[in-house]
Amino acid sequence: MIHLPQLDITNPTEEDDTSYFGQTIADITRREVAHELPAERLLCTQTSDGQVFGYNTDDQHLLNYMPQLQRLYTSLMASDEPPLEATFVRWAKRPGFKLTKLGKQVLVACKFFAVREDERREWQQAYAHHQFHPVIAVMFRAVIRWWSPICDLWEPTRGMIGGRQDLETMEALRHFVGFVRRACRSQAFQNLLHDHERKANDNFRSGCDFITEQFERRSRLLVLRIDLYFRPDAKGWGYSNAADKAVVNYLRALRLDRVVPGYLGFIIKRENGISRGMHYHLMVLMDGHLHRSAYHLTQVLGEAWMKRVGAEHGSYFNCYGKKDRYRYNGLGLVHVSDTEKLIGIRIALWYMSKQDSELKVDDSKVKNFWRSWKVKGDSNRGAPRKNGDGMALVTRLLGGVRSKYPPGFEPPKIERAGQR
Repeated sequence: MIHLPQLDITNPTEEDDTSYFGQTIADITRREVAHELPAERLLCTQTSDGQVFGYNTDDQHLLNYMPQLQRLYTSLMASDEPPLEATFVRWAKRPGFKLTKLGKQVLVACKFFAVREDERREWQQAYAHHQFHPVIAVMFRAVIRWWSPICDLWEPTRGMIGGRQDLETMEALRHFVGFVRRACRSQAFQNLLHDHERKANDNFRSGCDFITEQFERRSRLLVLRIDLYFRPDAKGWGYSNAADKAVVNYLRALRLDRVVPGYLGFIIKRENGISRGMHYHLMVLMDGHLHRSAYHLTQVLGEAWMKRVGAEHGSYFNCYGKKDRYRYNGLGLVHVSDTEKLIGIRIALWYMSKQDSELKVDDSKVKNFWRSWKVKGDSNRGAPRKNGDGMALVTRLLGGVRSKYPPGFEPPKIERAGQR
């Protein structure tokens, strides 16, 4: 049986449930997607007038493309449907072929890539050193190999009667579908997929366990989230040894309480993009019994980053500045009894532990997700909670395998129009 994985990019319109808990998860997921837009897809630059965002980036187009490739993969693996079927071509008054529903999906995916090629995006060269999610890697390879002859058809409803161009298009469609099915049904691919998802789950569990340990010592945490960038005009510097050293020194200063007071620990994810280059998603935990000003302290984190890398190199995005767009996503004060914000933390970690695209410069292992290993402080603030009733909600909502949904809560079924 072929395993169909759930990729890390969610279409928010697919979340639909009538229960309070289900609606809460769906709402938080949509808000996390809203956060992902500036964090992952737009260029953010600090100016004297504040943050300025750049649109129409390669990262924006690619991340919009990935869900389409995922859906095509799911259709390809769900059955052995061919991309073509026999028909009678009326305008030619002779038998021919037309695209099936699957064939039309293949054509749409190739047309998206063709438009990017016409825009001279040059994704093949730009992502030559990236390691994608295994599904995306196979799909991307198939598109790159056969998009040109497939797009010669362009109009999905046109019948094909066997001319030279039609024959090349039909052959390319069959090769595309056959390649994906052979590759993704192989044991080597299944092993790679298993290892990839195991690593993502390990990262997710590491983050959830770390936050759970913090709640065992304090009933209230102040959670800060910030995205640390290098300016678009300093993208090359972001790959230098000096940039790596600046990141190490920044995290060391955090641990030594030289950036914000009441620091307890951090979780960080490194990512890389065509337009954005190297960047980091950082979650910082602080003692919520001592500090409450999430926006101000996140600004302090950002200014400390600018000081470390230099204003000519650095930029940042203060996630708390948009808290109204995703108010429950684990931002600000979080109490052990706060269901919505605990779910927000879970979904934030679900996104931070994704592995859609990583920079792969050589065969060595590169760490892209890590956290503070030592839980800082040994005093328990608030009522004792370890193994007690106060931790039951935290344990449930941050427990289980990597998923937006806590253990015991299944994803809601999509209710189609007309079905009640």
